[in-house]
Amino acid sequence: MLLLRALALLTLSLFSLAISVTSTNHWNITNDVEGSVRLNSLAFQQHALHTFGDYQYVAFYKTASGYGKHYVNLGRRRIAPSVGEWQYFAFTDYEQKTLDEHNTISLGISADGKIHLSFDHHDVPLNYRVSSSGIAKTVPEQWSASAFGAVQHSLPGSTGPWTKLTYPRFERTANGDLLMEFRIGQSGAGDSYMHRYSPTSGQWSSVGKYLQGEDNNAYINGITSAAGKLFVSWTVRETPDASTNHDFYFAVSDDDGRSWKTSAGQSVAKPITPSSPGVRVYSIPQNSEIINQEAQCADEKGRFHALMRDKSSGTARFYHYLRTASGTFTKTAINVPGLSTPPYLAYRGKIVAVGDTVIAVLPDQPKQTVTVWGATAGGNYQDWKSLATIANMAGEPLVDYERLTRFGVLSVFARQGGAFGTRKLQVWDFGLQM
Repeated sequence: MLLLRALALLTLSLFSLAISVTSTNHWNITNDVEGSVRLNSLAFQQHALHTFGDYQYVAFYKTASGYGKHYVNLGRRRIAPSVGEWQYFAFTDYEQKTLDEHNTISLGISADGKIHLSFDHHDVPLNYRVSSSGIAKTVPEQWSASAFGAVQHSLPGSTGPWTKLTYPRFERTANGDLLMEFRIGQSGAGDSYMHRYSPTSGQWSSVGKYLQGEDNNAYINGITSAAGKLFVSWTVRETPDASTNHDFYFAVSDDDGRSWKTSAGQSVAKPITPSSPGVRVYSIPQNSEIINQEAQCADEKGRFHALMRDKSSGTARFYHYLRTASGTFTKTAINVPGLSTPPYLAYRGKIVAVGDTVIAVLPDQPKQTVTVWGATAGGNYQDWKSLATIANMAGEPLVDYERLTRFGVLSVFARQGGAFGTRKLQVWDFGLQM
């Protein structure tokens, strides 16, 4: 028995050594905005840092003309075959003035190389703009706002509603179409809609309402296209008060959101509601300190991963939710040495998977750091190993999923702590050996 236990520990140790950081670099993008709230580096931005082809793109707000007035900015750099310098420009025709942490920027790139942006929302009409040509596919030497059209308040070719809109997200499917997802309605009483952009037609079409509240609303961890499927997970809130968040829900689609199934493979009618049979995976009561809209991802083997935290055990913990390709779920606390207990309503993290490795990017708000941890399938995703620490952080880290999958580099978008004028927006690159 002792020999078997020793062999098991040795095996776990070997798996723990399977991932390491081989290089670390970072770039200061710009000073963070001047204002009373965070507008950059929020967990529900999908995506703010994104790779397409041999270029990486970043979207951020920068102060335009003093306190509380900001422009949407877009940056790019070549990352293959070597890493080049960042280039930036500002969209000066639209001034963002609302000091509200919901009013962030999300970025998507469709297979035709068009760059799509949506920004400045909290229960308001849609704000959307798109490049006039495929500038991410046929990359022009000039990098300027002249490559984009004007701000639009609907999606060309599709049907609304377009207000009251919050939390726009983009995700590219396996065939190159681009999905856009957002909430219509207010916190505690909203529904989630999805639209599809076709690179062939250059038009949007409505996929329709796919999540519907019952005098409440779903807060999704994201929409993830991987292994030929579309994954979504969420918690439900009863009122605008975050303490009313409860339960963990999941659904998967084989046809990019047109129809949905439960984790067990049973068809579920659309729109999905909190009482739809089979979509609630874990019962977690209200007042459990669940933080909505944390993180999710999926890998090429069809395994689904989510990151959420709660206090159902009596102590607040980050949890790794794992769904195997066959549909079995587990929920395991991420107990790692040195990580502070997350305070209620503290900064949210990210989770990303590559191969048989999962990486959790966890804010440690009491220490004002972001910590990076890796775990392996061979270690049952419980052999967490410290990979890196980013100091002086006061925001929610974002990751470039595409770059990790294609190039083996973990790129993290982060916001420093400190006062305006010294507080930077940064991109950190961690080269990985797996």
